[in-house]
Amino acid sequence: MKNVFRIILLVFTLLSVTLLLSVNLDAQLFSPFEVDKLVGKKAPEFKAKDLSGNSVSLSSFKGKPILLNFWATWCPYCREERPYLNSLHKEYKDKGLVIISVSLDKSEEPLRKFLKKTPSDFIILHDNDNAASGPYGVYSLPTSFTVDRNGIIKGKFLGARNWTDSNSKKVIEELIK
Repeated sequence: MKNVFRIILLVFTLLSVTLLLSVNLDAQLFSPFEVDKLVGKKAPEFKAKDLSGNSVSLSSFKGKPILLNFWATWCPYCREERPYLNSLHKEYKDKGLVIISVSLDKSEEPLRKFLKKTPSDFIILHDNDNAASGPYGVYSLPTSFTVDRNGIIKGKFLGARNWTDSNSKKVIEELIK
């Protein structure tokens, strides 16, 4: 009986160690710190569809300052941030700021329903296969990046942000210079 218990304990221990090692490897592959390495580098190119089915690439906004925002309708913090993005767009669109908001919803249906209730005046794209968010290492929502006119990522912002407060406006003012 003792031998059976030892064998079961040994198998359990081996399985636990194997599981812990695989979780650790996965954590390294999807490290949240990868997002930090993007600041100061060229913004990764991507293509995503707008709600009319048109393919839109980041490079089509070359020469313009961009606020790139990744979000989802199911994310309460993302929903909280939407009015601030709308206000920011209204205030800075004539100064050249482009806001690109990339939804990570799995389908367009919840996105369309949300936008009927909470319209957005800026560009909305849909990224259901992580083609856009993957190269940016997005691991939490909302996540935003500021991209200068030369296509260089100037900043990253994790979590909901009041884009109309003085600190955020300083970031935007610096970006649109």
